[in-house]
Amino acid sequence: MTECGDARSGPSAPSPGSGARTPFHLNLHEHAFDVAVVGAGPAGTTAAWALARTGRRVVLFEKHALPRYKTCGGGVVVRARKWLPPLEASAFETLASRASLHLHRADGRDLDFESPTTLTVDLAMRATLDQALVEAAVGAGAELREATQVNGVRVERERVVVASSRGEVGARYVLIADGATGATARLAGWSEPHHGIAALEWELRVDDATWTRFRERTRFDFGDVERGYAWVFAKRAHLSVGVLTTRRGKAELATDLERYLARLGIVPREVERHGFVIPLRPRREGAVRGRVMLLGDAAGLADPVTAEGISHAAHSARLAARAIEEGDDDVDRTGALYRRSLEAQILGELVWARRVARVLYRRSTREWLLSRVGDEFVAAMSSIVAGTTTYRELLLQPRHYWGLFRRGARRAKSIASAP
Repeated sequence: MTECGDARSGPSAPSPGSGARTPFHLNLHEHAFDVAVVGAGPAGTTAAWALARTGRRVVLFEKHALPRYKTCGGGVVVRARKWLPPLEASAFETLASRASLHLHRADGRDLDFESPTTLTVDLAMRATLDQALVEAAVGAGAELREATQVNGVRVERERVVVASSRGEVGARYVLIADGATGATARLAGWSEPHHGIAALEWELRVDDATWTRFRERTRFDFGDVERGYAWVFAKRAHLSVGVLTTRRGKAELATDLERYLARLGIVPREVERHGFVIPLRPRREGAVRGRVMLLGDAAGLADPVTAEGISHAAHSARLAARAIEEGDDDVDRTGALYRRSLEAQILGELVWARRVARVLYRRSTREWLLSRVGDEFVAAMSSIVAGTTTYRELLLQPRHYWGLFRRGARRAKSIASAP
């Protein structure tokens, strides 16, 4: 669920001066880099930061002038903060907001579940968050080229040439992190379109009483949107309210969002409306083509259950940076390292997540599950977004799976035998 997390630095990038390898600098011309990164969101900035701090020459391209508005719920969960660079509290609107999940049943009844203390969500405006991440990358030594459009990627024998609105640069490797709708992957040879889902987010100015009503809980609602969910995030001075659906084809999300606001009694004074696409399936063509690698949403790595993308964006960035470090400029070895680590740590987990999503996004199975074991399910999801449990463990380990359904069966039996 559009999220982020805690200020720990991830384990994969060595600290400056802590045994980092000697950079493999290009000497082909003055505009030469070890790595070119396209896109200054969480994936691109994390990769640029992780590589620059080990001495690599890194150039970071961003097509917009910074800071720039980015449509996103802006929820940052704990597992995301594990992989992002360390961030100051000023990067966030609200720190450690507790979360609650609500089921609006087909019969009109509502079920409410409060998360345990393990599920907290830091809330950010992406313009501020991404600016803080860019500053971390530049502070580590990356060169920023903002307001610069990448319009060509040419692979040569010993380098990749990136053509942009500010000229060409050469790099040993190119990391593409320009999101679900970015064009750079196509320029680099990927042909497959993304399997994306639709989402709307509205930034609402509301009266003080309404803002106060939602400020202490990050809220997620199931049952208001077919095969999707709705959310309310209380930012510093307004509410971010949104809906998404995993249903393909035409969706009436604006109508769903209006109905959701009415059900919660939210009457906005001002509204900024934004739509976006979330990629819920990895690219079938893979994430590596020689010296070019895809990160985050550009690779289709959003969580199929929560639709949250920042965690896997930053994680994939760390994996790519580590592959470049350990590959010693052997292109085949570097690509293989990234593929294997991506499969082991992210892609395999997404397969299990899709199985959970199939249950959660069908009304009948969702109502059965949450009506019987809602508290246990929310606790399990809390552990997943906190990074202490995986979807695979949830579905396979007896302490999660069988315990969950044993409790549900006992509860159903007691309800049936009640007078």
